[in-house]
Amino acid sequence: MTGGRAYSFACISEEVRREHGHQQQRAWALAWDAPAVKADKDCCCLRVHMQPKNIPKSMMEGEIPSFLPSNIKCPPGTVLIKRSTKEDLIMTKRLKALGLHYPTTSNFPTADPNIAFATVQYNRHNFGAKTTMNVWGPSTSADQASFGNLWITNGPTNDINVLQAGWGIMPPLFSSNLTRLLIYWTADGHKFTGCYNYLCPGFVHVHRQITIGLVLNQLSVYNGTQKDIEIGIFRDGEWWLKYFNQFVGYWPQKLFVYMYGGANNVVWGGKVFSLANKRSPAMGSGHFPKDGLQNKVAYCKGTQIWDNVNLFYPPPDQLVVSTSMPDCYEAQLVDGAAPNTKDLFYGGPGQCKIQG
Repeated sequence: MTGGRAYSFACISEEVRREHGHQQQRAWALAWDAPAVKADKDCCCLRVHMQPKNIPKSMMEGEIPSFLPSNIKCPPGTVLIKRSTKEDLIMTKRLKALGLHYPTTSNFPTADPNIAFATVQYNRHNFGAKTTMNVWGPSTSADQASFGNLWITNGPTNDINVLQAGWGIMPPLFSSNLTRLLIYWTADGHKFTGCYNYLCPGFVHVHRQITIGLVLNQLSVYNGTQKDIEIGIFRDGEWWLKYFNQFVGYWPQKLFVYMYGGANNVVWGGKVFSLANKRSPAMGSGHFPKDGLQNKVAYCKGTQIWDNVNLFYPPPDQLVVSTSMPDCYEAQLVDGAAPNTKDLFYGGPGQCKIQG
């Protein structure tokens, strides 16, 4: 009970509830303050009402294709949520055991066991950001992962608050090499809270067509057509996830200790995961920016910062390029389309041993 109101856990199996303690139950209550109106073996439908209040309508203009399979239906006013199962709990523990999460360092991203990166950082106060990134299908093995992401972070190393969204390939989670829309969060440096997608409650889904874990079938082609997605994370009371012009859902503000007044770090670019002393996977297109940019490598273009009123391009002299393994992955800033802006090109073939 919270404030005299009962919270429905219809989307969480009894096995999973028994496995978790009070702190995770609190996260569930904050995240799913809504009754389930329909449930079956694999998923359920939750009633939702929230939408962003103060974000300009211009940020929600344009068209986006329908992504929800026609065989999946929810009643009006509800959204589809994957049921959290015992298998999800096992997978969460496996991912943590592998070390597949955000690098827990005060100056992201510093080398962390099993992780390599090629990114740009903006280390100033903000209320979110957005970027346009092309989508790839880099080769990965069963215990590897490769991402193109946007991160918003704040707080000390041991209790860092992290919001992450973008595309990625995660065989440890999906047992496939398909590129998907992925999210991640933690409110305490990965100790008790946080997960990818719906492996734990926390992210509140409100969009009836766009689903987290969505397979991104349209991929960029080397020296050919580039396929983009736009990812944004914005604070508007809650921390909202925006996909193209659509707000997909939000992370409740009450989940976080260090994100009430905004954040102090925005990071965008590529990240890969591999077991220690194994050959690392490709990042982005699998090619270095130095080998050619146009239609050949991964990028994040037109990145803008949200100051709680307007979007603005970060000044180039306030951007910090970070690459943990320059022999395997590169990050390069190039003049953007707008005056006095920079776009990030990143990636590489991998095949280096990440020292755990």
